[in-house]
Amino acid sequence: MKVLWLDDPDYPARLRQIHDPPARLYVNGQLPSEPMIAIVGSRHATPYGRRTAHRLARDLSDAGVVVVSGLARGIDAAAHRGALEGKSPTVAVMATGLDRIYPPEHAELAQAIAASGAVITEAENGTLPLPGRFPVRNRIISGLSLGIVVVEAAQRSGALITARMAAEQGREVFCVPGSIENPLAVGGHQLIKDGAKLVQTVEDVLEEFADLARARARAQARVHAHTRARTRADSGPQEPELFAVW
Repeated sequence: MKVLWLDDPDYPARLRQIHDPPARLYVNGQLPSEPMIAIVGSRHATPYGRRTAHRLARDLSDAGVVVVSGLARGIDAAAHRGALEGKSPTVAVMATGLDRIYPPEHAELAQAIAASGAVITEAENGTLPLPGRFPVRNRIISGLSLGIVVVEAAQRSGALITARMAAEQGREVFCVPGSIENPLAVGGHQLIKDGAKLVQTVEDVLEEFADLARARARAQARVHAHTRARTRADSGPQEPELFAVW
């Protein structure tokens, strides 16, 4: 574990710019320098919500984006796991001390995150998962990020608190729509009515940030070039074409 104070050169620059940045961060792992996007949502997510969070996180990770979330059950865990399947690290922001992984069943997930990215908190060791700690933690999730994607949020939920904080911090707010019969979609649909951008694919997020879109295009070009090279290599020497001369 290491401690980053507010004046430390390794302290995240974007987080330092919010009006109430943490005086210090406790870090397990290495905080990535790549641009970050947060994915948050319900702890009681539906299979649709978990699949969507997983896919978006994996696609963002493959595009060179660090996915930030809160290590909670449901959408958070799905986002972290999706990001771990991609090509970039992920960051988990906890409300407890680093010695109190919460929920406890995510201890192995936290280890996997720290192996390539970071698990961070402003709370000292021994801090318990008290209800009031989570809304305070959420400002760090949004503060680290260029924008925040909400996947399933009830009318009253922590994800909506994070979205409100993101808007106050000048971050972009995105939302995945859901079924009108799903109570976990009510909060997200209200965000869309209030101006959040509707998200269906990762391109809906990347196109809002020119640098991210260019990084995505470069990554796709590399993949296509590699695929063409592999195809030529697998097909072996090519016979020369014969042309008739009349």
